[in-house]
Amino acid sequence: MRLRLLSLLCLLFTPGCGDDVPRSSLAACSFTDACASADEECYVSQVCGPPTQDGNLYCQEEKGDRQCHRRCENDDACGSGESCKPVELVKRTDVLTTTTLCFK
Repeated sequence: MRLRLLSLLCLLFTPGCGDDVPRSSLAACSFTDACASADEECYVSQVCGPPTQDGNLYCQEEKGDRQCHRRCENDDACGSGESCKPVELVKRTDVLTTTTLCFK
């Protein structure tokens, strides 16, 4: 009885309580190890230029947290405690992609 009352109060008075939108898994990922869920994107970015004369790639410092974040269009697509934010991703090339991901 007590559990039912708490559940009812949660649904009536707490916005987002019982929200069924999953949060980002924050699973570890990399350029070569993609996220397991198709709804998520690995937040890792690194700009690299063409190979130098000795054949090595010149790359800038890596950005991102190497974790899987849900793709979103607005905050409604994010789980509890997350918000939708724009990020720029470069997959070790010089091609920039802008996307939006859920962050805590």
